[in-house]
Amino acid sequence: MSFVRDALSWSDTGAVQYPALHKKIVELCMPSLVVKKLFPEFPLIAGKTVTFVKQNGSRAAAISEVSEGAEIQMDFTPYTTVTITPYKKGLRERISRENIEDLYIPVIEDQLRRLARRMAYTIDKDCMTVIDSAAANSSAGTGTSLGATGTEFTISGGLGTKDILKAKAAIESYNFIPDSILLNPINARDVMYLPQFSLHMQYGEPVIQTGIIGTIYGMAVYISTVVSAGTAYILSTGQNLSAAYSPMGFFCIKRPLMSEVEIKKEFDSVDVTLTTRYAPVVLCGEAIAKVTNLAST
Repeated sequence: MSFVRDALSWSDTGAVQYPALHKKIVELCMPSLVVKKLFPEFPLIAGKTVTFVKQNGSRAAAISEVSEGAEIQMDFTPYTTVTITPYKKGLRERISRENIEDLYIPVIEDQLRRLARRMAYTIDKDCMTVIDSAAANSSAGTGTSLGATGTEFTISGGLGTKDILKAKAAIESYNFIPDSILLNPINARDVMYLPQFSLHMQYGEPVIQTGIIGTIYGMAVYISTVVSAGTAYILSTGQNLSAAYSPMGFFCIKRPLMSEVEIKKEFDSVDVTLTTRYAPVVLCGEAIAKVTNLAST
C-alpha cells in the first residue's frame, strides 16, 4: 500500500515529478527487454539525427610485406554512412481517483505493468525488425542433427544442430565471432527436443531437470515472442570482439524512458504517460545469419 501513496505523491525532483512511480515502471519494463540488450546504447546528446560510418565492400585484413625503400601501401577501404532519426513512442494509462482512494493496488499494479510491458515489447519488436531486414546470411532449416552414435537424424520443422553450425560458420567466414541465438518460444521448444540438450549422461547439464538451455556451442540463447515463429537468428553482437568490424549495430537513445503524471479534473482521474525516443540500427548485416523454414506452431 505504501507504493501507491508514495508513487502518486508529488515530489519536485526535476524531470521526474513522481520518482517512486517512475522507478516502478522502469523496474517493470527493464526485465522484459530481450532483443534490445544485444545493441550497445548510443546516447544522442545534440541534434535530431545521428550519422554512423560503416565499411562498404572491402574485408581485406592482412597487410602485405613492404620491401626496403618501397612505398607503403595505402588502405582504400570504402566507407558509407547511415543516418537515422530517433522516433517517439508513447502510451498513457488513466487511473481513477476511486482506485487511488481505495488503495485498490491489484488494478493499479496491473495498469502500470501493462503500460511497462507494452513499451518493452514495442522496443524489442523494433530491434527485431531491423535485425531481420539487415540479415546478410539466410538458409532454410533442415532439422538435421548428429546423434551420439554418429548417425544423423531429422526432426521435421526443428532447428537441428547442423542448421545452427551452418549459420554459425556463415558468420565466422567474415571473421566475426557468433555469440547469441534468438529464438521464438516455439522454436526453443524444438531445441529442447534434441538429445544434445536433454541427455546429461552424454552431453552435460540436464535440461529436463533445469528447464534451461544455457548456451549452444558457446552462444547465449535468448527467447522472445518478438521473434517470428519459424525463424531463428545467429548473431555476432560484438560481445566477443573480433578483429573485424564490430559491433553489429547500436541502439540510439534521444530520450530515455520518461514518465509523467497529470491530474485530469474533468475525469476525476490521474493520467500516467510513458514516452521515449530511440532508433535501433544495424550497421553490419554480415554479423547476422537467419534460419528459416522452422516450425511455426
